[in-house]
Amino acid sequence: MKMNKKYFSCKWLIVAFCILFLATCKVPYDPPIKSSKDHYLVVEGYVTGNRATNIKLSRTRNITWGDTAASTNETGAHVEIQDSNNNAFPLTEAGSGNYTGYFSFSPGNTYRVHITTADHKEYLSDFVPFKQSPEIDQVGWKIKDGGVQIYLNTHDPQNKSIFYRWQYDETWEFHSQYYSTLKYNPVDTSVIPRITPVFQCWRSQNSTSIILGSSAKLQTDVINAAPILFIPNHDKRISVLYSIIVTQYALDSSAYNYWNAMKANTENVGSIFDPQPNMTAGNIHSVSDPSETVIGYIGAGNSVQQRIFIRNSDMPAGWNLLPDCLEYEVPDIRDSLFFYFSNNSFIPYLQDRTTGGYLSATGSCVDCTLSGTPVKPSFWP
Repeated sequence: MKMNKKYFSCKWLIVAFCILFLATCKVPYDPPIKSSKDHYLVVEGYVTGNRATNIKLSRTRNITWGDTAASTNETGAHVEIQDSNNNAFPLTEAGSGNYTGYFSFSPGNTYRVHITTADHKEYLSDFVPFKQSPEIDQVGWKIKDGGVQIYLNTHDPQNKSIFYRWQYDETWEFHSQYYSTLKYNPVDTSVIPRITPVFQCWRSQNSTSIILGSSAKLQTDVINAAPILFIPNHDKRISVLYSIIVTQYALDSSAYNYWNAMKANTENVGSIFDPQPNMTAGNIHSVSDPSETVIGYIGAGNSVQQRIFIRNSDMPAGWNLLPDCLEYEVPDIRDSLFFYFSNNSFIPYLQDRTTGGYLSATGSCVDCTLSGTPVKPSFWP
């Protein structure tokens, strides 16, 4: 009995030693990143007949340590729209790789984009038909899973659109937790009355995902409750008043297939069951070097838009949560004022008449301009 017990103890001691040995043998693996010398041209845009046409040019970049640049803009290029009747419509460079112009295009023609870069390389997109988008029937919203689901309904009575793409711009009003009547003056290390309020602000952002819809498998060209955006519960975007404007484009089948493949490449990759990344061919080609890879797809047509507003009063009770604000009373001493107020970590909002010190709170809880603008949008009610 003692021998079996001793044998059992030795056995587990050996197992524990092996596990410890294997654990110490782990070596970090840093996969080599193959650097490419190519910086592919990326062309984004849509030839629009009823609002400004904007073509965005940029370059892909290598993934390297310390490189945090979002993109490399292609500046100094000549960009023009050409139609099937040999007419040319030059765009104006507007900065950051954007080229824009406002033209009234004819639905009876086909259109393409001609690009000449600053280093005299030429690029052409294929001629594409001019697609007229039907009107948006409704941009609506509903409470779903505790959040707000924004959706869209549309239909084409002529059954010609079939393929759709949507983009959106959202804007929301938000308020600071504290109303400040004071500000720090770094010139003489003092606290002075605030002239410009920092309580009410607005912020905007646009869609970054690819949102598509198709009625190809239906008998009629109807899109019902297409999901556009989900806003989770307690989101600050609907803390006061929220607005979203949705732009709808009608696509041809080639454009739809391109954007669908791009969506699979960029958004639906995460497991072995998802589509694997692939080089998606667009409709833009290099005239100077036919073997050069160019990324992008240019479509053409009249788009339509619809805007809605959502009020915080429409939300369920308890939607707004109190922000995590730190409060501190800073004595009216120069060193203290400099320490707490010089870098906006704390911002004064009221003077304590009893102590002479200043009631302050975390900067983001007092000054809304740290994350937004005090300028009211022109479309705001």
